Amino acid sequence: MSYLENHKDMLKTIIQIISDALNLDCAVFDTESNLIASTTQYLKRKGSSVHAPSIEEVILNGNILVNKPGYMKSCIGCRFREHCPATIELLNCIKIEELPIGVIALTSFTKTGHDKIAHNIDLYTKILNEITVLISNMIYNKDKTRKTLAMEEMLQCALNICDDSMIIIDSAGSVSYGNDSALKLFSFCSLYTQTVRQIFPEHMNSRIMKGEEIQNEIARITSQYMFVSSMPIIHNGAFIGAAIRISQDRETKYSKKSDHKANKDRCLEDIKGDSFAIRDLKKKVRKIANSSSTVLITGETGTGKGLLAKAIHFESSRANQPFVMVNCTSIPESLFESEVFGYEEGAFTGAKKGGKPGRFELAQKGTIFLDEIGEIPMPMQAKLLKVLQEYTIERVGGISSIPVDIRVIAATNKDLEALIKEKKFREDLYYRLNVIPINLPPLKERKEDVGSLAKEFLKKYNHRLNKKIPGFSQEVMDFFMDYSWPGNIRELENIVEYAVNMAEGTITIEDIPHKYSQLNKEAKESIKSKVENVELEMIKESLDKHGWDVKGKALAAEELGIGLRTLYRKLKNIEKCKMENTD
Repeated sequence: MSYLENHKDMLKTIIQIISDALNLDCAVFDTESNLIASTTQYLKRKGSSVHAPSIEEVILNGNILVNKPGYMKSCIGCRFREHCPATIELLNCIKIEELPIGVIALTSFTKTGHDKIAHNIDLYTKILNEITVLISNMIYNKDKTRKTLAMEEMLQCALNICDDSMIIIDSAGSVSYGNDSALKLFSFCSLYTQTVRQIFPEHMNSRIMKGEEIQNEIARITSQYMFVSSMPIIHNGAFIGAAIRISQDRETKYSKKSDHKANKDRCLEDIKGDSFAIRDLKKKVRKIANSSSTVLITGETGTGKGLLAKAIHFESSRANQPFVMVNCTSIPESLFESEVFGYEEGAFTGAKKGGKPGRFELAQKGTIFLDEIGEIPMPMQAKLLKVLQEYTIERVGGISSIPVDIRVIAATNKDLEALIKEKKFREDLYYRLNVIPINLPPLKERKEDVGSLAKEFLKKYNHRLNKKIPGFSQEVMDFFMDYSWPGNIRELENIVEYAVNMAEGTITIEDIPHKYSQLNKEAKESIKSKVENVELEMIKESLDKHGWDVKGKALAAEELGIGLRTLYRKLKNIEKCKMENTD
């Protein structure tokens, strides 16, 4: 069967439409000179057999005008030689991606038709070219769709062979395919409306969406503890989705206790530092982790408030439930309510069919982290207060309350009590949030952690950048200890990452960003200047005491414990300073 035989019915329809529109006859042949489709008149006058050399000539040249059928070179050997029923023919080669797949012929069997084409040859040539392109595109798209459907069917069959639950997600995290086992596992909901955010714990969800490979890691799925493996799908270097397997091995299934411990150890290790403040902080996290009371984390920008919030979550009994973060500064005020509390279908123009759950619903049974809570719009503060009082939410456009079982953690780098005085933050909301206050001290107040943090970041970026930088020079470490760190841990990490990129061996002061190396230079010069000023004052006092003559200078040098020549050199500096001050 030839390639065009697969599209015979479609070609018949196209041929008939062309014939009716142009009042001309039409036919399509494959590359083997077989008639695939034609008008009834064409089949009656010329039959199903075609002169192969004429088709071959069209395929070779791309297009041909046969103005004198039966009397042209390509007609030699044709059964219609010198008595062809056609009066004129236009023939075009049909191609897909430059590969010939057949020929289309526009034909007339009358003098009227001959004259119509001959007198408007450019017009009909253009029309036939457009028809040829149309047929090529339709065949190409139809084949592509057929191949896609076939691939989808093969994929679905392959997934169904597996006894484990298998799902495939796209680059947005939405479920595109699921096998019978997965549909059964998620029978309580519509699997194809789910995203990885709703299925997996937050720490696993973020790794899947970053394109990380996961092998048999345990997670709580639909109230069960199951093993999850994820393989990223990469195309042209970009993450386009992932294939995920969810299985339950009875012989190696972990208990809730062991799984919880793994989460706890990982998160506590992420909080680096050996200072009393950090040790005390970790101790406090362990105490309050399983409480349902709200936590308010305060601290300067870059101190690690988000990391602390995650540590509290993963230390708690909610560790295998969602951890949902809401950055209150990144959501426009007009969208804040629908984004955080969700909306019902038809709530506003553009609302999705079936509505959309908000962040509070997505955090069900888990933790919601409200970062930069000081930026929350005033109208939303009242709604948030109601949620914290009643632990129910109402979607935008909804008429019923939805109960939520969540732990609320908030964070801010602002002085909320000052905002209350300025009427920019509700006092009642503040007390609802501030049940368990935790303040993260800035890096300048725990300098003993700077060294360990710097070494940790060095290890991290050595691995990420595939380098082997052994460490920091003493000058760099001294600068790190003296610097005030207004950007806190985030600023330190930024400097170390830059230095690892620049350094070829031990990190020196020249390897850190110029802004900081210049600060170090200025600090050194300032110290040197202060030392010199003190030294000169001591010399002047000694000379005033012993006299400024030769004998007095000798006695002053002896008192100061320096040589006479050294004294004279330093006196020159005094004179130089006087001259500069006079100028």
